[in-house]
Amino acid sequence: METLTAEERAERRAARRAARQANKVDKEYTILYVDDEMPNLRGFKSTFRRLYNVHTALGPHEALEIIKKEKIDLIVTDHRMPHMSGVELLKDVFTFKPDIKRMILSGFIKRADLYETIGDFGIHDFVTKPWDFDDLNSIFQRILKTDADVKDFSKLG
Repeated sequence: METLTAEERAERRAARRAARQANKVDKEYTILYVDDEMPNLRGFKSTFRRLYNVHTALGPHEALEIIKKEKIDLIVTDHRMPHMSGVELLKDVFTFKPDIKRMILSGFIKRADLYETIGDFGIHDFVTKPWDFDDLNSIFQRILKTDADVKDFSKLG
């Protein structure tokens, strides 16, 4: 086992901090994930934190507070949540921050709710739970790195 002096340990800690800070700078986009279940928030953050700056919110009201304070490029929200649905949250976000890309990630949503987004404000994509990392990340890349249009869900069967 290697024995280090206090000075060497301090230098290594400083190098690790610098490396972590450099990784933060390299992350070009910030995603806000909103869900009412803590395990979903933890799983999402641990999966995508190496690629993006990730904020999580335990419900719509916390999400709106984060959006007021942080620069968010993409908001990804569950649909079925107490007090406010994902569609209602995205509609609110659109009214004061229309430049934020919008997406629903949900295990259940009625087609009528998706159709509502078409006329009111639009979303950039919809993905069902459970999600696949590669598929979801490629959707994020398409939405974030292009001028992605909102999707027309009226063509769903």
